[in-house]
Parts: sequence; C-alpha cells; structure tokens
Amino acid sequence: MKESWDSVAAKPAPAWYLDQIVAEQKRKVHLALVQRWTQDLNPRTVLKTDLFEEAFGTDHVLFDLAPGADLVVGIDVAQATVFGARQRSPQTGFSFLASDVQNLAFRSGSFDLVFSNSTLDHFDTRAELRASLQELVRTVRPGGLLIVTLDNPWNPLYPALRWWSRRAASPFVLGASASSSDLSRWLEECGMEVMARDWLIHNPRGLSTVLFLGLRRLLGSYADLPIRGFLSLFAAIGKLPSRRFTGCFLAVCARKPRT
Repeated sequence: MKESWDSVAAKPAPAWYLDQIVAEQKRKVHLALVQRWTQDLNPRTVLKTDLFEEAFGTDHVLFDLAPGADLVVGIDVAQATVFGARQRSPQTGFSFLASDVQNLAFRSGSFDLVFSNSTLDHFDTRAELRASLQELVRTVRPGGLLIVTLDNPWNPLYPALRWWSRRAASPFVLGASASSSDLSRWLEECGMEVMARDWLIHNPRGLSTVLFLGLRRLLGSYADLPIRGFLSLFAAIGKLPSRRFTGCFLAVCARKPRT
C-alpha cells in the first residue's frame, strides 16, 4: 500500500479532480462534524490519520481541527505526503510523522481525540480494515474519542466508483469498506461505546466530479455560481430520510470507557 501512495504523492497535482469550491464544502462539513461531536471533550492531544488533503488540497482539516490543543499530530504512510503537509503547515504547533496506521508509532492511550477520515477504506480487505481499527482504538485514552469516516458502501454509486478507481485514470484506489452498522459493531467489539453516527457529502460522487470539472473548463471563474447552486441542492438532499444512501461517506464517533 505504501508504494501506491508514494506514486500518488509523486504526481504533479494529485488533487486535480476536486474543484476548490467542492473542496471547501468538504472541509467545512468535516470540521462541523468534529466540532459537534467533540464540543464536550476539549481535546489536548489529537491524532489525524491521512495527510493527503493537508499536502495537496484545500479540503484540509488538520490545521483547524482542535484549536488550543497542546499536541496535534498528523500521520501518513507516504513520506512525500508528510513532507508536503509539513511544508504547507500555517504555523508551528503541529507534528508530522510517516507511520502506517496498521502499526502506529504511539503508546497506548496517547490521544484524547483520534480522527481517521477516509483512511481505512483503502485497504484491500475488511480484515486489514478491522485490524487497523483496533490499532486506532489502542491509541485513544480512556474517556477519549475516536471518529472514523469511510466510503459509504450503501451509496448506489459506490460499486461503480470502486471499479473505476482500479483503472489507470483514477487518482487513487478505493478499497474495502464497511456499513455504519458493521463499523459500530466492530468498535463495540473493541470495547468502545458508540456515541453517534452520520452520513456526509451528498454530492453524487464521480458524476458530480465530472460535472464540476466540465463546468469549470467551460465557464472558468463563472462556474462558481452554478457549482454552488448544485452543492446547495445536494446538501438539501442530505436532509432527507434517504441520507444513509446518498452520503458519500459514513461517520461514527465512539468513546473509550474510563477504567
């Protein structure tokens, strides 16, 4: 897996597929989710897995994830991605480390908050996903929170997108994922208490990417208005009872019980 992400990081513009307005929407949605679920925690030590957004995109969340925290660590399996994130860090106070999520280089109970956004859904098998989930749980302190997002396998576009991602034109490969109920059950089997679940980003993934790229190429800066209009429409769809099927990502928040 490391070799594939090294090759992604070596590309001139790895995040070419994500329009800046869409990236900002993604960033705001993820930050709002974390802020809502951690409002009673006030984390002092924070870990975020996957630095792709911080290194290459405008959908980064690490730099605003936990204002006031004493230690904020970002990790990625690819050294070039870690270097890119460190170079784009707006200020001191952040630590960056090349580390495999399957074997984290931290002591047990190191973090008040662990945020793993669309990291575990790039493994080939669900067994690897579950093993990495256990490793994340290990690093959470008693009383701390783990927030995990994955590709939503209930989204009807997901199978086709996963198939396409294994072709040469894809920026990266989508791996195995899990339903919200499976992820919740696995966390409970690890001794965690599931606190909340949600589904994020209701743009028709893949199709909306092609649409937005086409609008941007055709209209240039004048594409801002129609892109924002489509995003507002998709956000409204996300308020319907069918949201667990339209969300691009699922999210689960779990707390480690105090001993």
